[in-house]
Amino acid sequence: MKTKTLVFSWVALLAVALLTAATSAKAAPLPGTAAVSGTVESPQPFKAAQVYFRNNAKRMLYMVYTVGGHYQAMQLFPGEYEVSVKTKGQQSDVQKLTLASGQTATVNLSMHPATAAERAGNVQELKYDEIYPPGPGKAVAEKTCVYCHGQNFLPARQWDEAKWDDAITKMTGRESEQGLMIRPNEMSPQERAVLLEYLVANFGPDSKPRAVKVEIDPPVDEANLAKAEYIEYYFNVDPPGQGVNDPQYKRPGGTEGFAAGRRMGQDPQLDKDGNVWVTDRGYPTRIVKLDPRTGVSKDYLMPEPKASLHDLNIDRYGVVWVPENEGVPETNPKLWQFDPKTEKWTQSFPFDPQKVIPDGTLKHPHSIDFDSRGNIYVSYILGGGLSVWDRETKKMSTYMIPTENSFPYGVVTDKNDNVWIAEFHGSKLAKFDPKTKTFTEYEPPTHPALIRRLTVGSDGLTIWSGLFSAGRLVKLDQTTGKFTEYKIPHQVSRPYDFTPQGKYLWFSDAGQGGTLIRFDTQAETFAYFPAPQTADMPKIRLTKEGAIWYSPRSSRDWPGLGVLYPDITKITTLAAIPPAK
Repeated sequence: MKTKTLVFSWVALLAVALLTAATSAKAAPLPGTAAVSGTVESPQPFKAAQVYFRNNAKRMLYMVYTVGGHYQAMQLFPGEYEVSVKTKGQQSDVQKLTLASGQTATVNLSMHPATAAERAGNVQELKYDEIYPPGPGKAVAEKTCVYCHGQNFLPARQWDEAKWDDAITKMTGRESEQGLMIRPNEMSPQERAVLLEYLVANFGPDSKPRAVKVEIDPPVDEANLAKAEYIEYYFNVDPPGQGVNDPQYKRPGGTEGFAAGRRMGQDPQLDKDGNVWVTDRGYPTRIVKLDPRTGVSKDYLMPEPKASLHDLNIDRYGVVWVPENEGVPETNPKLWQFDPKTEKWTQSFPFDPQKVIPDGTLKHPHSIDFDSRGNIYVSYILGGGLSVWDRETKKMSTYMIPTENSFPYGVVTDKNDNVWIAEFHGSKLAKFDPKTKTFTEYEPPTHPALIRRLTVGSDGLTIWSGLFSAGRLVKLDQTTGKFTEYKIPHQVSRPYDFTPQGKYLWFSDAGQGGTLIRFDTQAETFAYFPAPQTADMPKIRLTKEGAIWYSPRSSRDWPGLGVLYPDITKITTLAAIPPAK
């Protein structure tokens, strides 16, 4: 069988060699970087295996794909690397490699079937019905936990009754009348008791980490992956007693709590100087600036490091704006302004000063965007409103979204300065007209369905979004109010965020472990670019050279920032320069 595979590989390699020769002349290695190429052998047929180059000293990872058993990686920083390759059920041993500036190296790899010892650290994969056995609590878990968090959230936890009880209490908003992620009308007290019993029985301390088995792999095409390359830059590690290891920042629930005991990247943004900024939702909360040209990052504590946060954004003057997701105290969130030049927090503005949102209602500011005049718009995922900061008056106003408990999530502005909002629980897209201060809501044909984020198409008017719980893309023609839906063609799809690039729409999908997908809006076809690690990507950003930046939010071992270059041979800089507006 190995011989047959190798014969096939030589045929494929001939085609790849011709492709490589044609592109190498055009590809200009960046000064100070190195390149590596080689072949991958295996006793079993394979395609699009993932080749990894891990630089532990710089806390970076490069990943490329095989095409016909051949691979090529470019723009690697000098240093020591651990090189390996893997695909489903197969992997190689790790080789050591030291690269110098300007070097071109060759590393050939050989895969073997993964042994039980090599799979020991992997999560056990089972069919859905094996992980979620029949029982009175199954339907409750599906309409609450699984509906929002996906199929693999519950089996990844092994909690006792007290922790599951606390988690349910948190998701229902504790004493909040409007509820949190589970609202009062979505689960009765009787259903709550049944759910708790089901969770303890199937995901208790004696259970093992599991994941729903992917029986239908995403359709990958090696032609699309021939020149693709991922680079990931990981957060700095906090020393003992500092950062996440500082006892003063320990959250209730210890390391099992949300973002407790670890760093958690959320949403990247690009500045005009080519740096990437991202929020860190671990405790203490921070924002992080990465220079991708050097791989060096710097952390900045929030003014209230115990206040939760989510998004950030950068205005046309280069100022970073960060809305607190929760304030200190929790009922007093602020909008913070950070000056990258002085590296100082300069001003803050309290949300909802007129108290438009009723007393007793939780207020969680969430996503943030700007209009052409520099005014700021922030959605309240809890509170059901939209906050507007006026640049001229420096005043904040709040407007209530018509659908009660709609959980407004992502927010963007179109070329006419209309503000568009994805209603996570409301299952609608809402438009806010800043001139008339009125909302118009649009309901997709597939309803109800959770909606995370949205974007404005390359024409500045078409609205693109996705049905997170239904695996569909949706396009809204705002002139007619007509929706078009596109079924995403893989086993479990959970589209998260979106960004346009000409005729293409890029989006992140958390459904089968995390991948970036390119949708051709004219041909209506999908191209898959599987990510280096299993994690969701809550927001993506496009550079002027067509690279896609993200943060692997749910990664416990390697949190930080990542970028996909669909064609690494075409880039002229590692700087993350945003497209011109």
